[in-house]
Amino acid sequence: MDGQTPGAARSERRFFVALVAAAAISRLIWAIWVHPAPDHVYSDMAHYVFRARELAEHGFVPGTRSLAWQAWGTHVLLAIPMILLGPDGSAALELAGLIWAGCSAATVILGYRLAQRSHTGDSPWPPRIVGVALLLWIPLLSHTGYFVSETPFTCVLLATTLGAAKMIQEGRGALAAGCWGAVAFALRPQVAVFFVLLALLWLVDRRALGRSTTPRWSSRVSPRLALIFAIPLLLMLAFSMARFRVHTGRWGGVAENANMNLTAGRCHNIVTRAFLSEADMLAVPDPADTGAGRRVSLPGFRALAGHGDDHPLALRPALGGESIDFVGSIGDPEIHREFRRRCLAATGLVGQLRYSLVNASLSWVVARPWPESSDHRSPWALPLAQR
Repeated sequence: MDGQTPGAARSERRFFVALVAAAAISRLIWAIWVHPAPDHVYSDMAHYVFRARELAEHGFVPGTRSLAWQAWGTHVLLAIPMILLGPDGSAALELAGLIWAGCSAATVILGYRLAQRSHTGDSPWPPRIVGVALLLWIPLLSHTGYFVSETPFTCVLLATTLGAAKMIQEGRGALAAGCWGAVAFALRPQVAVFFVLLALLWLVDRRALGRSTTPRWSSRVSPRLALIFAIPLLLMLAFSMARFRVHTGRWGGVAENANMNLTAGRCHNIVTRAFLSEADMLAVPDPADTGAGRRVSLPGFRALAGHGDDHPLALRPALGGESIDFVGSIGDPEIHREFRRRCLAATGLVGQLRYSLVNASLSWVVARPWPESSDHRSPWALPLAQR
């Protein structure tokens, strides 16, 4: 935007104001009238709301294992309006719905600003096209109406990326970018892959500094600046691991659902069920039933199973059935490690490579987006087995 003519600057301001207004109005309409998030509290959304209420009512209680099931950032964000307005009633969730709408609208603006910063040409249209595309991108708009982690995470991840771009281009803003990155990690720890790749690229580019005659971007990111960027991330990792230890009694992660997801990815079972006793498990042989246990189902695998055994990406569960059942905590790492060992023995390395292909292809080829694929109105639907 530097060096713009007065006319171009006015045009840019008009477009920016119009984009902000369109993003805010469209998200408010969606969140208040079209698809209010408080009216669709089921599945993962119900668990987030349940944990947020637990936190708002009882505070931080060590040993509460259910609070370590998923990454903690989303239910803490949901707990903020509950702490302010009370955990019961509709006001807190309505305010939370507006927070989700704000995150979705901010994502549009942050994406536009990132496109501006990345664009090196004179035409204003490439960034504008990005902004309009984000404004109209249906998954971003649709997820505004669910209390899922993806909505605030996408917003914070773009803030992190925009801050990292500023740090790389101008050699400043490392602390703010790192802090946004720490929040992104609290919401969805998978973002650690992004930070590892960024660090590797920085190291590779730094190694070429002395041998290259062309300017290198890493020359603007000194080791001191990189450390400033990394400190909030490392502190968040340490805090998340310590919190996990306090709730579960062991080290080794930040969320227990990672164990179940990894097992499903290596065994291709649709359902995982955990029970308190052998008798409870034998009492409900139907995988569709929960009984006195805890049941988690993967909609993508369910959709793939519906295509039959002749489909090129057919599910083919390693252990034969659609459900893995056991006695114990549903996120117990030792139990899941044993199931994965059995699945690897049953499929072999080639079978596991096929599973990886299926996993990577699932959202693109077979499954409809979730939670839209199982959408239904279910306000206050919180009959959860927290075991």
